Amino acid sequence: MSYNCIVIVREVWDTRDLTGSVLADNGSIKDSMLTRFEPEDMNALEMALRIKDEHGGKVTAFSVGTPKQVDVLRECLYRGVDEVVRVDAGASSLGTQAAAQLLADAIGKAGQYDLICVGVTVADGESSMLGTHVAGKLGIEQVSYVDAIEEIGEGRVVGKRGIEMGYEYIEAPLPALLSVGVALVEDDPRTPRSAKAMLKLKAKKAEIPSADVDASAVTSPVSIAGREAVPERAVESKDVAAEDETALKSMLDDVLKGE
Repeated sequence: MSYNCIVIVREVWDTRDLTGSVLADNGSIKDSMLTRFEPEDMNALEMALRIKDEHGGKVTAFSVGTPKQVDVLRECLYRGVDEVVRVDAGASSLGTQAAAQLLADAIGKAGQYDLICVGVTVADGESSMLGTHVAGKLGIEQVSYVDAIEEIGEGRVVGKRGIEMGYEYIEAPLPALLSVGVALVEDDPRTPRSAKAMLKLKAKKAEIPSADVDASAVTSPVSIAGREAVPERAVESKDVAAEDETALKSMLDDVLKGE
């Protein structure tokens, strides 16, 4: 039996190796800031593609808003996704619930699906709740922090997730939404595949369709009221001999005092 999977993907600010303030004088994010494909969404994408590889069906990727630097939907096509849909976010910045409403509206009009996959932790208000809100608005079950899909079939999916001292297996009826965590080891089943050269040539100029949803009808009561940069702190390095117990204790005292 084949399964149709939906993946929600997002472009986020690349906050790796940042130095200095990322804010412009007006409090907005600097134009020089880079973006990237949300890593955990890529893990969710890989999970959906593996279901397609094993069982057949199709994978459709949805993303909200116009790309800044990285077109994550095109990146999905480069990795073997069958269809992509861009959801218009309108002119204003959306909160998590408003984005979830637009996605739920678009997914509801996209036809039959069995599974929705999305990354857990992203900078959408730092709430990690987008998947939960989408599942709630669609009226389907959600399983969070999924490490792997152990079984899918007979109208159900079984997800594996890590807990203290072991794993637990969560069964949910289809359709369901799985929130996928980050892959930390090389042989993790969520480790994303690379883009393929042939698919890049095929999809480089492919048209990205837009969802038939009305962004103006969705309000966002929660918004960013402002940003403030934390001043950089000058840190003085100290050389302490390993055998100098007094100096080591003094250094530890300084660390605990935040000096």
